[in-house]
Amino acid sequence: MLDEPLIYDCDVNALSLKRAKTLVPPEFVLAYQRFVEYEGRQIPRLPRGDEPMAANLPIKLASQRGIHSPNYAGLPSRGADKRKYALSIHSEGQRYYADKDVVPRPDGTWILDYKAHRTTPGKRLTDQSTQNLMNNLEDGVPVGVMVKNQADSGYTVLGLAFVEQYNAETDSFVVHGPVNAQTDASHEFYLIKPSELTPEQEEELERLKRQISANKDDRVKRYLTTIARKRQGDFRNALIGAYQGTCPVTHANVPEALQAAHIDPYRGANSQIVNNGMLLRADIHILYDANLLSIEPETHILRLSDRLMDSSYRSLADRPISLPTGADAPDDDLLYMRFELFQSAQRKAS
Repeated sequence: MLDEPLIYDCDVNALSLKRAKTLVPPEFVLAYQRFVEYEGRQIPRLPRGDEPMAANLPIKLASQRGIHSPNYAGLPSRGADKRKYALSIHSEGQRYYADKDVVPRPDGTWILDYKAHRTTPGKRLTDQSTQNLMNNLEDGVPVGVMVKNQADSGYTVLGLAFVEQYNAETDSFVVHGPVNAQTDASHEFYLIKPSELTPEQEEELERLKRQISANKDDRVKRYLTTIARKRQGDFRNALIGAYQGTCPVTHANVPEALQAAHIDPYRGANSQIVNNGMLLRADIHILYDANLLSIEPETHILRLSDRLMDSSYRSLADRPISLPTGADAPDDDLLYMRFELFQSAQRKAS
């Protein structure tokens, strides 16, 4: 069951709207401006024609299918042979795909679990929208996001969002927004923010940048990866102390078998704090990240997905687990947010 990766993360360090604009056709840039302008606003229908949101643009903002990938052959600036990206996604709630409501994060941003598109069984695969959205994830290219309001009262434009993760178990993407000038200025979506570097690290990074040409050398990426791994090691050591070197689910206490698990899978150094982590045995960590098990926030009882109920993990179901208290206790708001994602995954699987 665990032979193939279940989670695919975006590993681009400096996710920003400014960077993304250098990767996409200029028609996308004009569309991005419109999504930012309409962020948080209500629209009566999808902007697929002459609606005010789409007026005077050389590219369609949306299509009837949930993932909108423009016809690149029709873009004057970009031929059909170029790498393709999705421009927008829209969610109809439970109407067509099993999308969950938008989940607010404690820092004021939001995430949305978005189901991949698959063709009807027996039909030829002609819709490449899911692959295009995976290209967004791999290259750090944002998408516009719109969600259906209740009682058929139009849509809410959430703005732009980065595609940060793909879950192979639930066949769904995690998109994280909003992306705008403010989040660019604060480096909100950086894996490592410039302000978090020590003077020595900043000096070394600038030295590497001076030595190489853009996109021709991966030494900057390797250097930042080294910093990220060091922080992950410090995070794990802090959790080992908080959990007394023991997995609260299995009671395993062999250090080599234990890993630092994030409750909130948010990118960046702010996620590397004890209150956003648990010390879990490696296989439990994998299942937790894949939303195949989770911790009920009010009771701290372990809940398992239906898929695991016929497995050897069934004996762990519905057991209360002991978590640290006081300053080392997991953040209840983060536990609640993660449990919401788990419940959404179960609805998708049913």
